[in-house]
Amino acid sequence: MKDLFPKNLIVRWNEALAPSVRVVLATHINPDGDAVGSLVGLGLFLKQQGFKVSMICPTAYPDFLKFLDREREILVFSQKREQVARKIEQADVTIAVDVSGFSRMEEMGGLLSGSGAFKVLMDHHIDPEAAEFDLVFSTPLVSSTCELIYRLLRIWKPEAVFSKEQSMAFLTGIITDTNQFANSVYPETFNVASGLHACGADTEEIFDQVYRNFTFNRMRLMGYALQNIRLLPEFKTGYIVLTRDVLDAFGYRNGDTEGFVNFPLAIKGVSVSAFFLQREDHIKVSLRSKGNIAVNGIAKEFFSGGGHYNASAGKMEDTPEKIETLLKEALGTIIA
Repeated sequence: MKDLFPKNLIVRWNEALAPSVRVVLATHINPDGDAVGSLVGLGLFLKQQGFKVSMICPTAYPDFLKFLDREREILVFSQKREQVARKIEQADVTIAVDVSGFSRMEEMGGLLSGSGAFKVLMDHHIDPEAAEFDLVFSTPLVSSTCELIYRLLRIWKPEAVFSKEQSMAFLTGIITDTNQFANSVYPETFNVASGLHACGADTEEIFDQVYRNFTFNRMRLMGYALQNIRLLPEFKTGYIVLTRDVLDAFGYRNGDTEGFVNFPLAIKGVSVSAFFLQREDHIKVSLRSKGNIAVNGIAKEFFSGGGHYNASAGKMEDTPEKIETLLKEALGTIIA
């Protein structure tokens, strides 16, 4: 397996952890499969090495990822603020996973930033906020943060045995962040997936939990989304808007719209897809594209976000009525 990082970074990592006892792992708001997989996979591995590990996130993760956190060890800041703050204050080392900087953790990120702990970043997004951390393991040349962490641990502890639970967590992150191996896949990604399978990861169970475990309301909401795809042929784009009233009508729960952003890309002639989900105080924006059409630039410039070349996200503060105008303006900068 190819080394992702210079050996001196592994030495610094080992030196930072050697005198440490309490380690806190943290990730971004609205954590997805890669975020939860990174927390659980790395958290269980470090516990195996004898560390006292706490796993935290700003907001709750979707129900379909609960199978990864069987003991409900992940602490949610929005639900247990004092307990999470205490864990951060007591930490010797904090490790931010699947996030480019503390800003994507909102208020919890401020606590981590102000902590006196040794700060480590493990991420695969473009333009990490490296100055916020003492040690950075970050490259976009991997499928996911789960792949990055697994490869890093293989170098750090080459003789270590990965449990089924750790392997399941890492493989779930890879499968979900690549859209089932459709995007951001590199040759080494398949080697990692094979290694995780050999360690006991059950792909059938992962697919059952993540893609075959929906509520009836979620399926009805999917039908509504498919029926309401809007096309912009001049930009080879399809997009979906789900407003609060629609979500309420279908009994929306966190995670119910996972994967919806990919629906328009199945339409012949569509190369860009956008998904707009109205929350209480903003509209969440998800962007996907095919081939050599980069959406990370418009995510940053128009939607206060960022991400990968073909998969990015952001948000907007305007009303849903402004969505098409802003989207057309953004698309005009990348599609002639």
